[in-house]
Amino acid sequence: MKLFTGICCLLLMGAGAKAQEAADDAVQVYVVDSVEVESSAVNNIGPDQIAMITIARGRKTVEKFGERAANGVFYLETKPFARKRYNRLFSNLSPAYAAALQKSGSDSSFRYIMGDSVLTTNLESQLAALELKDIAAVQVITDPAQRKQYGLKEEETGVMIKTK
Repeated sequence: MKLFTGICCLLLMGAGAKAQEAADDAVQVYVVDSVEVESSAVNNIGPDQIAMITIARGRKTVEKFGERAANGVFYLETKPFARKRYNRLFSNLSPAYAAALQKSGSDSSFRYIMGDSVLTTNLESQLAALELKDIAAVQVITDPAQRKQYGLKEEETGVMIKTK
């Protein structure tokens, strides 16, 4: 158990995390990027590649994974996987976002704004934590005054995420 707790603490450093309190017994089900893996696979993922960690417990986890999930399921989402997931979500919510993403090929030149703040650190972690039910709108910023307000450079695409 101490080894499991130590690994979790190391993984959580510098990474966005959303976790429930772990059980006293070790978790036996590990899921990385929606694929069930052996616990040793988690050791091969560096902390800088983690977008989100969740430890889920309860009846639904046992129904899905069986009794071996009685102590919880350790979910880990890497930054590349999170980026693909939220790009797909935002594209479905905003045709303008989908068009900008297709034009640029990736969101590496996108500046995300949420709550009137430009996201600058742990970008994938913050965006991975968003769920469809929490998003009111995703808009590509085209207004010159707004672009100036958020300090967008000519080559950057500004994306405003409005939450409920």
